[in-house]
Amino acid sequence: MLRAHWALATFCSLLLWLGIAAPAHAQPDGDASEEDIPPEPAPPEQDALHEPVKRVVEREITKGIVHKPGKGLSFGTADKRFSLTLNLAAQFLYTVNDTQPTPDGLPPTTQTFEVRRARAIFQGNAFTEHMKYYLQLQFSPRDLGLTGGTIRQSPVFMAWAAFDRFRDFTPQIGIFFINYSRQRVQPILKLQFIDFSLASSEFGLERDIGIDLGSKDLGGLGKLRYHIGAFMGEGTDFAKPNDFGMTYVGRLEVLPMGKCDDDYTDVDFLRRRKPKLSVGVGYAFAHKDARNKAINGAAPTDGGTTDSHNITADAMLKVAGVMLLGDVWYRRGRRRYGNAIVSDDDGNMMPAAREAPRSGIGWTAQGGFLIPRVAFEIGARYSGVRSIGPSSIRDLDEVGPAISYYFAEHSWKLQLDHAHGWGEGGVRTERIRLELTVGF
Repeated sequence: MLRAHWALATFCSLLLWLGIAAPAHAQPDGDASEEDIPPEPAPPEQDALHEPVKRVVEREITKGIVHKPGKGLSFGTADKRFSLTLNLAAQFLYTVNDTQPTPDGLPPTTQTFEVRRARAIFQGNAFTEHMKYYLQLQFSPRDLGLTGGTIRQSPVFMAWAAFDRFRDFTPQIGIFFINYSRQRVQPILKLQFIDFSLASSEFGLERDIGIDLGSKDLGGLGKLRYHIGAFMGEGTDFAKPNDFGMTYVGRLEVLPMGKCDDDYTDVDFLRRRKPKLSVGVGYAFAHKDARNKAINGAAPTDGGTTDSHNITADAMLKVAGVMLLGDVWYRRGRRRYGNAIVSDDDGNMMPAAREAPRSGIGWTAQGGFLIPRVAFEIGARYSGVRSIGPSSIRDLDEVGPAISYYFAEHSWKLQLDHAHGWGEGGVRTERIRLELTVGF
C-alpha cells in the first residue's frame, strides 16, 4: 500500500501544480446546470466574487446550429417546435484498492483501469416547446454488466418524456432516477467526487420505470419544488412481469434564499456573492421489493421480497466557490421470506439461509472549495452507515479528500480521490481513484 500512497502524493502534486500554474483566463466560471447560459455578465444577485473571466458559453457553429461544452451540439426548426441536442461523454477510471481482511481469491492490493462510463445523450422537444424528451445510452462494459461475454444490462440508461406546459404540474414518464434524494438524482458526470457516498450507495433509490408529477417552481415563488411518483419497483429489470409490488415516492424542496438552477450539480462555478441554499426531504415506500436495498442491491439469499419505509433529508449550500452538502437516511424493512434451495459443500440440497432486512441509518457530510481565480478545487467527505434492529447491514465508515482540476467545468476534468474505510468485523480499506472525464 506504500506504493499507492506514493501515487496519491504524486497525483496531488501534479494537480496542485496545474491549479497554481493555470492562468486566470482558463478558469471555467459558468453555471453547472443543463440550461443555456447567455454570455452576458451574471445578474446582480449572482455576481461573481472575483473578477469576471471567460465562461463555458454557447457558440454558434453555423446558422441554427450551436455548441456548448457539457451540453453538446444543438439544432432545431425555426419555429422551435422541434429540437435535438446530442452529447457524448466518457470517463476513464484508474483504481487502487487495499482491503483487510483480504477478499477470497484476491490479493490484498489490486488495481483496475477501465472505461468506467461511455454515454450518448439525445434530448430536445417535439411538436411543441413544452413536450420534452430525453434518451441516454450506455456502452461501457461495466454499465452493460458484461460478464463472461454476456451483456446483462440494457444499453438504455434513461429514457423519458415530459410535458411542462403547466408550471405547477409537470408529468414525466419513462425510466429515470427516482426523485427521492439529492445525491442519486445528480448527473453522474457532474459529481465533486468520483462516485456517490457510502450512505447514498446503500440507501439511495436506483432508476426505475414509472410516472412522476412535479414542479420546479411551485406557485411561482421561486422557493418550492415537489415530486410525487409511482414506479414498477423492478429497477433496471423493469421488462419482466411482476406481482404488483411497486414503489411510491414523494419529495419536497425549499429554497429559502431564492431560486437556484445548479443545486443538483456539485461545485460553485459561479463563485456567487449571494448564498443559495436548497433543503429537501423525501419518503419512499417499496412494496414486495425483489432486491434487498429498495430498487437497488441484489436478490435476498432466500429469494423472498421486502417491504421498506425509506426517509431522507438533505441540504446543499453554495457561496463564494464553496459547496457544502449534507444528508441523512433511514430505512426500516420487513421481510417476506422465500423458499430458495441451495446445495451444501457435500452437494445436498437445503433451504437457503434467511436474510434479514437492510434496516439502518446513514449520513454524508461533504464540502469543497474552488480556489479563487483558478479551476482547481479541494474537497473532503465523511459518510457512514449503521444497522438498526435485526439487519444485514454492516456498520461502516468512510472518510477522505478529493482534488479536481476543471479544464471546462464538468465536461473536461481530472479528479483524484482517496477513501479510508473502517467498520464491523475489523474491516479496513484504502481506495485511490483517478478519473478523467471527457465530454463533447
